Amino acid sequence: MKDILLITPPFTQLNTPYPATAYLKGFLNTKNIDSYQMDLGIEVILELFSEKTFRELFEIAFENDTIQSENCERIYALKKQYLQPLDEVIRFLQGKNNTFARQICTDNFLPRASRFDQLDDMDWAFGSMGMQDKAKHLATLYLEDLSDFII
Repeated sequence: MKDILLITPPFTQLNTPYPATAYLKGFLNTKNIDSYQMDLGIEVILELFSEKTFRELFEIAFENDTIQSENCERIYALKKQYLQPLDEVIRFLQGKNNTFARQICTDNFLPRASRFDQLDDMDWAFGSMGMQDKAKHLATLYLEDLSDFII
């Protein structure tokens, strides 16, 4: 029998791993069937949310004069601040740099646009023990700001 490639399509479930292909791979392993797994959702997000890609997107937006909202104007004005931590924020969200949480949680580290307007009392929400969760929340808002720029 030939090897089997199991592919999770892009944008299936971004906030947690989509388990279907993992379950299928596990089942095939019990039957001694060689299989491989690929998550195109993660692949697309990693390609999109990179400093290189956003550098190009900012350039395209400037060249085509497509920045139309006040929120996007703010993000574009802060483009250097958005580009600088992007790759490290993605590494943090992948669990590859957990110590980065402390920096993310400082008030002036991540640039902020409209998504940060919805912040409530962060100390109440996360307490003193929830630095990792708080950093994940702030990093997600940062990426959502960049998503708004794309739209």
